[in-house]
Amino acid sequence: MVKDSMPILDSSSAPQDNVAIENTVYTQVFGPDKNGEILGYGRRMTKSRLFGYGSVTQGSQSTSAISTLIEEMNAKHVEQIKTIQSEQAVREKTLLEEAESRFRTEAAEREARLIAEAEERFMKLTEIRVAKFMDMLDAREEKYEALINDCMAKGMSIEFQSSRLDDKAFSSDDDE
Repeated sequence: MVKDSMPILDSSSAPQDNVAIENTVYTQVFGPDKNGEILGYGRRMTKSRLFGYGSVTQGSQSTSAISTLIEEMNAKHVEQIKTIQSEQAVREKTLLEEAESRFRTEAAEREARLIAEAEERFMKLTEIRVAKFMDMLDAREEKYEALINDCMAKGMSIEFQSSRLDDKAFSSDDDE
């Protein structure tokens, strides 16, 4: 009767299918698992009784080993992070010093250029002022010579010429 209700296994089915069929058959014969008991080993047989408490201890030993490894890895990571942070701080300091050095060099070069440009402008302005001053002196000298020549032509005395020359030299119509 049991044999009639069992499914027929054919050789073409996959091994997973065979395991599923065997599980179905096993469940039909023994019934479903109850409260963590393992069927087929007697009443109240659990995995821990079947495999012993050593497997539980072995599991906790592996758990503690894993915890130890995790702690070691965390410590290594913290150490690596500190190393990377210190290296980064050194790199940032070096880059900052290089940038500051470049800035100071560029500032000094720019200051030198500005000073040279200012000196050049000052020299040009000085030349222009000297030229204007010289032109003004030449114009006054020409006026004095013209005034003296005019006086000489009219036959005036030197004393009168010099007093009149002073009056005209300092009058406002000379200045242009």
